[in-house]
Amino acid sequence: MQRASGWFLEGRRFREGTVGWEDGVIVETSSGHAPGAVARGLIVPAFWNAHTHLGDAVVTQELRGTIEDLVGPPHGLKHRVLARAKDDSVVAAMRRAMTTMIRTGTRGFADFREGGLHGLKLLYAALAAVPLQGVALGRPRGLESDARETAALLRASDGIAVSAHADWPPGELEKVAADVRRAGKILGLHCSERLRENIDLVLDLKPRFLIHMVQATEADLERCKDASVPIVVCPRSNAFFGMVPDIPRMIRIGVDVWLGTDNAMINNPSMLREMDFAFRVARLRGGVPARTVVEMALRGRKLLGVRPVPGIRVGAPADLVVLELPGGPHGFASLLRASASDIGLVVAGGVPWHGARHPRPPGQRRGSRRHAT
Repeated sequence: MQRASGWFLEGRRFREGTVGWEDGVIVETSSGHAPGAVARGLIVPAFWNAHTHLGDAVVTQELRGTIEDLVGPPHGLKHRVLARAKDDSVVAAMRRAMTTMIRTGTRGFADFREGGLHGLKLLYAALAAVPLQGVALGRPRGLESDARETAALLRASDGIAVSAHADWPPGELEKVAADVRRAGKILGLHCSERLRENIDLVLDLKPRFLIHMVQATEADLERCKDASVPIVVCPRSNAFFGMVPDIPRMIRIGVDVWLGTDNAMINNPSMLREMDFAFRVARLRGGVPARTVVEMALRGRKLLGVRPVPGIRVGAPADLVVLELPGGPHGFASLLRASASDIGLVVAGGVPWHGARHPRPPGQRRGSRRHAT
């Protein structure tokens, strides 16, 4: 058994003591400091990045323009670059982004993967070398329903993710959504990012979660809460385009709010950076507690079909981050001021990654749940 000592997150508070793990599972939480601990500091569950576009990490130029200019389908900059990029370049760019995630304490992510079936294959090729759990959501190549393409994507992925309901001709996305429901898979989509969309039409698709909702009204957010549809906020991405998500209002209404980093061509996919910025931008709308922001960075794990218990507990997967930071009652505030250099240890599936710099051990299984065929 291996152990880390310091202050660990138990429920919704930090407790001084030791966490032990074995065979990929947490088997001990106790008071006191253990001799021979592999790391000491602030111990938290590994983060979950609930929304990424890792493929556009291949875009390296300085970015100028609107949302439509840069990421809008089908002719935005990222789509043009991805269409002409070599496969090896895309895989290498995604792998760099994934390495950043594990180095900064992220264990899993949900990726909106452009490029149809081929795009999924590239994602899996990148993921094979990194100890991350990837929820892979495929995207049709066009903006019209193709039953054969949808079926192939669903066989090869965890579900379907599209840009926005407003981008599709009337009735087309509804066909795709029906296929997703029949397959028992995940549907995710952007909503009310640049312009407010009809929330009733969107919720009729039965999405598992929505992204952004920056332009949503209070009534729209109430509808999401009543439908138990989480909202993933990506405040750095929104700010890049001159927008601010109203995180305090979402929390006050009772929406289940998750956190994601969005486009890798816009943002470094570090959840430490995203938490810090989310806390700051929330202050523009009245603010939320530091603890709330940290919890937002953990909730995306629900996409794996599990119900996360706050904090670290015996029997949970050994996915941990140890940061060389002060603990005690101010542990949450310390987390929001953390940087990658504060991370002393990442534990992914029970395997320690000191500073997350070690190469992947031979035979270690990756976390993706589907393979493109």
